[in-house]
Amino acid sequence: MKNLIILLFVIGLTIPSLTADAQSKQKKSNIDALGDHIGNEADKFGTAVDKVGNKIDKMVNTMVDRWSSPFEKTYEIEEDTIETSFPESPAPASDDTDSTAETYSGDKVIGESEIIHGNIEVKGGDLTIFGTVNGDVLVIGGDLHMKRSGKVTGSARVVNGSILKEDGAVIEGFEKYTRKEKPSFRPSRSKFSRTVRTFDVPWSDEQMNLDNFIFRYNRVEGLFLGVGSEKKYYWDGEREWNVYGSAGWGFKSHTWRGNLGLTRQFAILTNEGNALIELGAEGYSFTDTKDKWIISLHENTAAALLIHEDFRNYFQRNGYTVHVAYYSKRDYLKNELKFEYLADSYDSLSNKVDWALFGGGKRYRLNPAIDPGKMRSMIASAGVSTISNTSYGPEGWSLSASAEFAKKNWGSAFEFDQYIVDLRRFQPLGRYDNLNIRVRAGSLVGELVPQKMFELGGLGTMNSFPFKSETGNRMLLVNAELIINGSFLDDLDFWPTWLFRSINFLILSDAGFTRMALPSVGALQGVEPVSFNDFKHDVGVGFSNRSGSFRIGVAWRTDHPSPATFILRFNRPF
Repeated sequence: MKNLIILLFVIGLTIPSLTADAQSKQKKSNIDALGDHIGNEADKFGTAVDKVGNKIDKMVNTMVDRWSSPFEKTYEIEEDTIETSFPESPAPASDDTDSTAETYSGDKVIGESEIIHGNIEVKGGDLTIFGTVNGDVLVIGGDLHMKRSGKVTGSARVVNGSILKEDGAVIEGFEKYTRKEKPSFRPSRSKFSRTVRTFDVPWSDEQMNLDNFIFRYNRVEGLFLGVGSEKKYYWDGEREWNVYGSAGWGFKSHTWRGNLGLTRQFAILTNEGNALIELGAEGYSFTDTKDKWIISLHENTAAALLIHEDFRNYFQRNGYTVHVAYYSKRDYLKNELKFEYLADSYDSLSNKVDWALFGGGKRYRLNPAIDPGKMRSMIASAGVSTISNTSYGPEGWSLSASAEFAKKNWGSAFEFDQYIVDLRRFQPLGRYDNLNIRVRAGSLVGELVPQKMFELGGLGTMNSFPFKSETGNRMLLVNAELIINGSFLDDLDFWPTWLFRSINFLILSDAGFTRMALPSVGALQGVEPVSFNDFKHDVGVGFSNRSGSFRIGVAWRTDHPSPATFILRFNRPF
């Protein structure tokens, strides 16, 4: 009887110790310490008790592995949580539930006719359930979408996301969500973010990503205020129609500008990722520019308002466009294929204001004239991107290309073919250094339409050369930057690590040229042969914040001695 009491006492201490160890191997609780101490004392009762304890150990481990939910096995998330309170997890739905969870990376969709027997784990994506899961559900770095026909017989937990339930959806067990992921090596800012309705790619048009409140300032409109609604991409098929647009007033141009677009989207849901086929039409009256790739709208507004520098050239573009497009995203891979027909009317714009908060005696450049008239054209464009944004800047590849064709027999006043290719590589060299390169090339065949010509020089292209000093119908540009985080000097005892871990050192280089080829020759002609001496080149140094967006530096031309050019940016140049 005495031995039985001792045996039960040892079992009572062993089971909680094992359960706590299964939940966390890194933090040893007071109960574990007490269990270890008493266990050591119990060992003195002899080998008979040891043998019985080993058998019980094995039995309890088997029970824990079989009946613990996937949330209690391996995940040790450091949580700054906002949690809803629910009862503890119930027992598994049925004896047929698999003991090993099925794990997926990226978005996962369970169709209406599907029945999954077992636990499901989705990492770095959304889980959309139309069918039935006979087990528990865990989503890390995404949202759980429970559709009307969806059913989970076990429990549901979401780490760094939300549980979105439609009327009629059923989760029989507990529901729980948290909102902070465990930090990791070069953690991604986007992979574990909340689901959004955007398509974040380098080649996206700023007119598709409008703020609800529009504020801009430039030399042809003065102050411009308006309202807008961005275009949305319903990857989960929640909605089929999308309306977007904007409207605003230029206080010096005394002109209303805006756009209104309508799209019909067809969602394609697969286990590998989501895709959209889209039909759309849009009407607009824009103060437009071909310089969006050089400097962003907000950065240019700040320069025009604060330092009396407007780095964009403008023209009026009124008309409409219809398009068909295919978009897809899978983990970090994003693709786009698009065909558009444009019916536009172009006209020149003139300076309307010459005021800024600072800038002394500066005056704005005159806005150059363009060739006015009707333009009927077709654009075929494509892009692929693997870029992800981390706390140390972007990583990955991006390749985009477009071809625009305008023909007079389509009712156009112009006839030309324009081709543009943009290749970018953001290459991590280590934990704290990156090599980033952009190669951009363009060719214009046919009429030399000013609003379709290529210009290089100055901010965003070749920093130390006069602004837009190089013009032609052929263009090649190479930009490179080496970014090194200040933490690489941590071994120096006197180095202020607390300051420089958030500062990068920059080494910059730009090289490019333009040429004027005969309008009648092909797109690939007129640039050969190319030698090193054809390139205009500069080098520079500077500092930036950790992601490389805000930067300050200087650059020098290498073709002849010249003063350094000061560089100040608060958006990445590419």
